[in-house]
Amino acid sequence: MAGKADKAQESISWILRLAISLILPLWGVVLVVLGIKDGSLWWIASGVAVAATGAITFIGSPLIDFGIGER
Repeated sequence: MAGKADKAQESISWILRLAISLILPLWGVVLVVLGIKDGSLWWIASGVAVAATGAITFIGSPLIDFGIGER
């Protein structure tokens, strides 16, 4: 029984990490677009920071691990 529980926990963790690693870069792009639309340097800077953070999390995402194997 513990094997199934571990597998379920690993799957949920994988899905959540993948979702977050895809949402952050998308949100950064949205912020940049809003900043360009409104002419706000604050939104542009925030968008760049969030997108950079998202890119870092995407590099360590489970999708990359799945593609190249475990590190």
